[in-house]
Amino acid sequence: MLSLDPLGPDDLGESREQALLAAHGGRGVLAPYGRVNPRMRPLVLVHGIKGHPGELRALAERARSGGEVQPYLFVYDDIGRYLDRSGDDLARALAELACHAPRPEVVIVAHSMGGIVARCALNSLTDPRWFPLFSHRRLRRGKIRVRGSAEAVRDGLRLEAACVADFAAVDLLAVDTPWAGFADPRLDLRQLWRRERAWVDMVSNSVVLTRLHATALPAHVRIHHVEADQRAAGLADDKIRTLGDLDDVDLLRLQRAILGDRSALGDDPRHRNLFAALAAERSFAALAADLRARGTLGPAAFRAELRRAVPRLAGSHGSVLRNTALFALLDELVRRGATEARRQA
Repeated sequence: MLSLDPLGPDDLGESREQALLAAHGGRGVLAPYGRVNPRMRPLVLVHGIKGHPGELRALAERARSGGEVQPYLFVYDDIGRYLDRSGDDLARALAELACHAPRPEVVIVAHSMGGIVARCALNSLTDPRWFPLFSHRRLRRGKIRVRGSAEAVRDGLRLEAACVADFAAVDLLAVDTPWAGFADPRLDLRQLWRRERAWVDMVSNSVVLTRLHATALPAHVRIHHVEADQRAAGLADDKIRTLGDLDDVDLLRLQRAILGDRSALGDDPRHRNLFAALAAERSFAALAADLRARGTLGPAAFRAELRRAVPRLAGSHGSVLRNTALFALLDELVRRGATEARRQA
């Protein structure tokens, strides 16, 4: 849901987030940071797993001081709620935001798993029934629980109708998002995650990750990726595998897939998820056209091309949020996105 009660610097910690969630029945809440100016372009900030809004404070403060965009923070349960449910919460809040500012040009900056939540929200805005109806068994009690679009609509979680046309433009900047997920864990470990539902959805072959990019987004909804580069900062890897972490063999697979040989990805859902995420990137068409013109490249040359499509900023998974280069990319996105939206109107 959308809240018009502004958050301040003292409202961004984990304890405050839990209190806000408890007050709203566990559903995610989109709240403005600082005094609201509805005439400004909305900037929505989404944190990642086991995170809190305070991790995005530097971005929120800079946005507020710049006077060009109105920052909003998405407060949500990043552990105990399924990712499609959190995406539904964000989608409904964005739909309410469009009622207060007709046809807004929205920029979303989402960190880590927050990028997956944000993509779920874009899917729900485009097609509220994108998530399939399926069942799974709770082994301890032997009961069947249904999870899917029909349940979500009945409970008032999912939007009743698509409303992506209510926005002039939506730009998602996904920062260090682990689109590949992680390898399938043992069944006994899954049973320990009954209350940590976000982890279940982060498995690479989960229904969320294998269907996340199947929804075709309209042209005015664009996705941009940025990744942390631990090596450039002299740091060890601290995140789930991303596009920038592929070795030479997997890079060749990805390049062959871009050139049209999708069988090169094999059956590993991690490779398929990474390719689907790259194919959704705004710069993918130019990347694919360049590769078709030049032919197969060596690992070093292809890494350079991939880096142009998906920038890598020096820093760790967390410190990249404070990298001044990220601020510059966001400024460019705000300016360019607004210009492109006006041209399309």
